[in-house]
Formats: sequence, structure tokens, C-alpha cells
Amino acid sequence: MEPNRHRQVVIAEAFDALAAERELHLQPEVFVEPSQYTAYTGMRSFVVFGDSGSGKTALRMALTRLATPDNTPPTHLVVQWQPEPIEGAQGSPAVRICIRQILDACATALLTTFARHPHLFYSAPPTAQTATHWFIQTCAGRDLQNLLAIIEEEIASEEGKSLARRLVTDPASPVLRAEVAEQRIIAHLTGTLQRMGMRGVWVMIDGLEPWLRSAMPRIADMLNAILSTLELFDLNGFAIKMFVPRELEPSITGSWGAIKGRFDLYTLTWTSEQLGLIIERHIAAKTGKPQVTLGDLCAADRDVRAWLQRYGGNTPRGWLRLIRPLVDVFLTSGASRPLSRDAWRSIQRTHPPRLYINLETDRVFIGDAEIGKLQPRPYRLLRYLYENRARRVPRSELYYRAYQGLAEEPLAHGDHGWEDPADWNNVLDNAILRLRKIIEPDPHHPVYILTDRGWGVKLENTR
Repeated sequence: MEPNRHRQVVIAEAFDALAAERELHLQPEVFVEPSQYTAYTGMRSFVVFGDSGSGKTALRMALTRLATPDNTPPTHLVVQWQPEPIEGAQGSPAVRICIRQILDACATALLTTFARHPHLFYSAPPTAQTATHWFIQTCAGRDLQNLLAIIEEEIASEEGKSLARRLVTDPASPVLRAEVAEQRIIAHLTGTLQRMGMRGVWVMIDGLEPWLRSAMPRIADMLNAILSTLELFDLNGFAIKMFVPRELEPSITGSWGAIKGRFDLYTLTWTSEQLGLIIERHIAAKTGKPQVTLGDLCAADRDVRAWLQRYGGNTPRGWLRLIRPLVDVFLTSGASRPLSRDAWRSIQRTHPPRLYINLETDRVFIGDAEIGKLQPRPYRLLRYLYENRARRVPRSELYYRAYQGLAEEPLAHGDHGWEDPADWNNVLDNAILRLRKIIEPDPHHPVYILTDRGWGVKLENTR
């Protein structure tokens, strides 16, 4: 892609998706190395846990770029494999199916690599050429002709296309027996790649979030089975690098491979400085400038940073989502000078972070930050308002049903639980004020709990 065209794509994509897999051209410009990044770059297998939006996919993409630099031969064979739950198979049978899928992915990656770097194949020893030719034809479980058609569409080099056609259509000489164990095939592949100047194979496993909703027990069992297959982690030049949602952590840490220390376990975390650098790089990409700081964006940069630290949570996506309204106003203003403090206060009022309650776990979030555990009565008030956020809740209903926890609202003197409004009005007002002090950015100018004298209380800016 031409440099100017690449730049236009980057500017267009910044802040649009907030997902690394949809920011392919943007990632090299905005990626920030997390802590322990060097440990991820070796031949040691590992599992990285992270919340949604924590940057797992961005990390995987950065490692892929490191191992497969543009215009030069790759240092590793990088294999992207996304496991799927296997119906009716568990334990060893499921593991064997998974290994066959991995071998298929390796064959696909190897054929694509040779098409992009044909000299890597032609400069290899004859025995290595024979071995890789046999591996591609033996282990590619998919339709090789269809794969070849895809490669011919994507590869510009005629030499690369010609080599791919040869590897697919010319008969391959046998190298290993048909009944040989899969682990032996992997060991033979890694040894061959090392003779060709590569360090080995990285199998990248990512994109498991969709299975959490539809098949979490099955995907957890399958990953546990794979990670308990110790032979996979004893192969020289072969590493599995997993990027996994936190929800799967209990299953994975209980696998035999984790217990025996066959792979490393990490949690992807970020400092506020790293998160600040990530958003500044996104802003620079969006504005088309080589470098931008929060001070260039807004005169109230310290207040903006405090806002991000309070409501952005601990993930890049949380910070990027929170800063976007400010970036949009900055660009609309012409991006020639920092926005004023008054402009920043207006943005805070018109674009507050959304409030959310997980009604199953009773966890309260504003933006991407979790609010500390509320006392029972303030939480009952907030939950009731949240459950009825589509309407304005009358004060009497809020007092009796939420604050007092009654099943029904007493409507007249003599009804169970009835109190004179003069006795409970101040009690409710004080309870609302205490709740506002916990959740409102400015309790004197609320944006969440809004009261309308004579009508009731309404919870706004929720999701």
C-alpha cells in the first residue's frame, strides 16, 4: 500500500472499531508494548489472560509482525488456529482432532509463507524441500486447490504463485510413515524449519470470546485437554501462545500442563502511563500528526487524565471509548489549538460514561470502572432505579419499594408499612444525596440520578 494511502486508512480507522482485529493498518502505529513483552517473544509456550478490550489481540498481532516482518523471511512459522468445540469428543480423541487441525493450519501457513518468500524454499537443502513438500500435501486437511486459488489471488509474485502450484500439484515423495504419531510429525517439521533458518513454530490461539456465550463448558474442557497433553510442550521449536478471556482462567490453571509448569501464565495488565500512551498514539493517528499529547488536545489535560483513570478501567478499550467524545469535538473545532476548560466541562456533561449494573452479580460499573461495593440500602435504591430506568419512579414508590424493601407500596394510612410523607421525605433525600456522592462526578450537578420535584426520580445515562 502506498504511504499516503496507508496514512489515509489509518486516520479513517482510528477510534472507529476499538478492536485490534478491525484496525489492521492502525496497529503498527498505535501498539504499546505491555509489561513483560520480551517474555512473550521467545520459544516458551504461554497463556495470557485478559478482559475484553484488554489488548490480547493487539499483542498477538504485534508478535506476528515481529516474527513475520515485511519484505524479509520470517523468523518463525506463525500459525493462527482458532479451536472450536468438538461435538461428541472428549479427552484424548478430542486432543487428537485438535492436533490434526493444528497440523492443517501449519501446512496452510507454510504454503502461504513459501508463496510470499519463494527463495526461503529454493535456498533450503534438498531434503528440507522434500520434507516441507510432503508435509504440505500430507497435513493440509482442506481443499488444496481452493487454498491455491486464494493464494494466487493474494500473492503478486509470479515466482511465488508458481512455487505454490508446484507444491500443491506435483506428487510429493514420502518422508514419514502414514501411521506415524502426530507429535513425531510436528518434531520433524520444526527440525526441518530450523535447518531452513527459522527458529520454529508459534501456534497462536485467540478469538475465544464468542464461545463463552454459546459453549463455554465445552471450550473450557477442550482447552484443558490440550493443555494437559504434556508431549506438545516438550517439543523443541514448537510453542503454543494462547490469548484467553479471564473467564477461562480457572479451567486453564487447573490443567495438568499448568500444574507441571510446562507453560507460563500471564495476566495482561497496563499502567496508567501505558494506557495514556496508547490513547495519545490513537489521537495522533486520527489527527494525522506524528505525535500528540493530552495537553495538545485540551488545556484541562490533568483533569482529563484523572477522568480517564477514574472511569476508563484498566483496559485500552475503556480509555479509548472514554476519550472519543473529546477527540471528536477537538477535530470538529479544527484541531488547531487545545480545547478550553469550559469545553471540557461541557463534554463531561454531555458525554458522561454510561452506568451499568450486572444484575446477576450485583457489580456496578461507570464507564469501564467498577464502583466499590455499595451498602445494602444505597445499592437497593440504585438497582431499583436501574431496573426501572425506562421511566420516572415516583418518590413514594422509591422509598417503600427500594429503600424499605417492601413488596408493595402502601397507598393509604392503615396500609402495612405506611408512613407520613413528612417523616420520610428527608430520609429519602439524604439517601439519594449519599448515593450521588458515590457515583456522580459532581454530586451538585448530577448526570445519573435526576430528580423532578413533584414527579419522581429518573436514572439517566445507562446502558
